[in-house]
Amino acid sequence: MTESPKPRRGRPPLSNKTETRDRILDAALEVFSERGFDGATVRQIAAKVGVSDPALYAHFKGKKEIFEALLKLAGPDLLASAGPSLESEKTPMQLAIPETFGNIVATWSTPRARAFASLVLRMGPDGLSNMLQDVSLRLRPHFTAWQERGELCKDIPVDVAIWQVIGPLAALRITYLHGNASKADVARAKLLAKTHLKIVAQTLTQSRRQEE
Repeated sequence: MTESPKPRRGRPPLSNKTETRDRILDAALEVFSERGFDGATVRQIAAKVGVSDPALYAHFKGKKEIFEALLKLAGPDLLASAGPSLESEKTPMQLAIPETFGNIVATWSTPRARAFASLVLRMGPDGLSNMLQDVSLRLRPHFTAWQERGELCKDIPVDVAIWQVIGPLAALRITYLHGNASKADVARAKLLAKTHLKIVAQTLTQSRRQEE
């Protein structure tokens, strides 16, 4: 009679690591929302997940790193993974704006991103203001390049052009893409964002054409 092979010891499968990391992020959102960032502790987050403190530290160094991970998934760092259009110098502004920000709105529509939006709102107006300023700074080089290439009207200040794009999107996120948003709210936000991005891209391009 052959013996059954003994289970091999070693590192847990990558899928398990990813699942635990996702559970930590979702639990952290709840704890941050309930207690605020300053009031939340790693122990509280670990208890919400159902793991020990050392197990949580195997994924994150602390609550600051957890919050930074949430920022990458749902905050200003989304610009880095919103698609190639924003980074490619060959993509015209009229195409880059709808594609890039359309991808961002799609990510904003996910449950975790919507929960993060509610968390930012609970942090007060400074939290939202800081995020918008961060996004504006990250976008400035791209809009400046479009203006230098003649795609953006030179009479429109770069900061104004950026706000024309992101201002209404920020309002949509607050109004329709929060943690308690319904399916109808999310669908309406996507439709409004798509229409807005198409119009604003055409408007900024038409302003340039009127000069010619």
